[in-house]
Amino acid sequence: MAAIKGDDEQSLNLYIQDFRTKFITLNEESTNQGVKDMYKDSMRKLTDVWSRKYRDGEQMIEKVEELRNEISLQNKRIEEKQEQLLQEIAKIKENENANVELAKHLQELKEELNRKRELALTNKKANKDRLKELQKSAALFTNRLGLEIRKLRGDKLQFVFRCINPKDLEQPYSCIISFNEDGDYEGILRLQYA
Repeated sequence: MAAIKGDDEQSLNLYIQDFRTKFITLNEESTNQGVKDMYKDSMRKLTDVWSRKYRDGEQMIEKVEELRNEISLQNKRIEEKQEQLLQEIAKIKENENANVELAKHLQELKEELNRKRELALTNKKANKDRLKELQKSAALFTNRLGLEIRKLRGDKLQFVFRCINPKDLEQPYSCIISFNEDGDYEGILRLQYA
């Protein structure tokens, strides 16, 4: 902008000097009125040209200032958006980390559940085997000793024995066994006539 103004000033100075030279060389008395008119016309033209250029320059300066203001506002908006994006990225990373941890924890729980299932299946199979053995033993005791097992209220079992008295094989004798809080057997070992 300054270079344009400098070139315009130089051309103006050259034009004014040229005009002055022409003006001085002319006869002052004979062409005075014509020169004055020509001078006025040229000054009016120059004034119009320079006024337009000045207004154009002022408008350009205003546009440049407006653009600078818009650019600074856009830069502020961009910075705010970048800040928001960084915060969102941090939240996403936190969520991803939490998801990874939850997935690990879920996998551990699944593995533990599978171990417990396997243990339960193993225990169930062992219990079935023991139950078969106990049923065989119970059948043997029932047939040989006349044993009968009855479940009473709570965790109590009543064992009724027959075939104890050789004089009366059908005479029943019984005892009651229960479980305590620790899961151990407690027995009332009174053999009594049922």
